[in-house]
Amino acid sequence: NSAKKGDLIYVPSSVYLYNKDEFGSTKEYIMLDEPVTLLVVEVDEKTYEVLHNEQNWFVEKREVYGVTS
Repeated sequence: NSAKKGDLIYVPSSVYLYNKDEFGSTKEYIMLDEPVTLLVVEVDEKTYEVLHNEQNWFVEKREVYGVTS
C-alpha cells in the first residue's frame, strides 16, 4: 500500500484509529463501526495520518487499502 498525501484510502470496519501524545504514545482511540474512505493528510513509515470527523487520526498502513477510480 503506497498512498500519498492527498490520496483516499479505504479503511474496513473494526479497524482502530488512534491519536498520539507528545511522546508518541497512544492517548485515545476509536474502532470503526463501518467501513470508511478517508483522506490521507500525512504519511509515516508504518502509518497514515487521516482526517475522520473533522479530526486527525493515525491508522496502520497494513490495515487499509488504496482506492482506485
